[in-house]
Amino acid sequence: MMMVVRGTAPHMPYTNPIGGKLVNMSNKHDIKTYQKLSLGASFFLEEAFKYLDTALKYEFASILFGELLETIEPNQEDRKTIDKLILPATPIGMLQFDNKKVISEKTIKKIYSAWDNAQKRAENEKYKFGLNHSIDSTEILGHINNMGFFMETIINRHLLFLNQSRKIDDFSYSRISTSRIMERIVYIFKDELNKNRIHLNEVQNLFRLRNKTVHYTPDNAKILKPMVSELIKIWNQCSKLLEKLEEKENFVDGNFSKQIIYYSLKFQERWI
Repeated sequence: MMMVVRGTAPHMPYTNPIGGKLVNMSNKHDIKTYQKLSLGASFFLEEAFKYLDTALKYEFASILFGELLETIEPNQEDRKTIDKLILPATPIGMLQFDNKKVISEKTIKKIYSAWDNAQKRAENEKYKFGLNHSIDSTEILGHINNMGFFMETIINRHLLFLNQSRKIDDFSYSRISTSRIMERIVYIFKDELNKNRIHLNEVQNLFRLRNKTVHYTPDNAKILKPMVSELIKIWNQCSKLLEKLEEKENFVDGNFSKQIIYYSLKFQERWI
């Protein structure tokens, strides 16, 4: 029997405890579908926090790089060039400008060496960002996208559970399973929402942010800088929603609500 591991949650193929054969369900989605969705969710969650860790390592490296740059003195050749330099006044002009004409090859090597040094130090040295820190690194795209994929996968799995538990009929399942993600979430939690037992504002913010990554326009590229505190609120609300689903499903594998908290605490221990 092969064990498949993703992140912190191990998964094993489901077998009949007596005969060892795979148990088939009555429709086209058997137990393997649930297993694949669980593995997919674990993958997306693990990748989300890998990207986030990389994003903050990059931002820490940029801070270290700035400090190292101040120690690099331009040589006489550099100074002569800089004194005569006229930089382009427009973004397009800067993009077309060859900076190799400004700095000598010797100084460029020092700059590259400083960046390599900064990246190595960022891997091992400690640095604490504040809760109000806005994450501007491009790697934040990977975190937001994968968190969205993670939540959507769990929601899709729960809808399948509701259908196979005969809590929603085939027609309703066919309709709701292809609707927008927030419509699916509202449908699942309609009773809790009517009784004001849960809130969806942070989850809605997650998918609002993901929409900005999917439609990566010039405006979205400029404004997509989520704060650390904003992400923590998203994780906490996602965890609470998944607790509700897990209570209804009563599955023995994959406690994803606790996995989110685990990753969140590890992140905060490292960076906050």
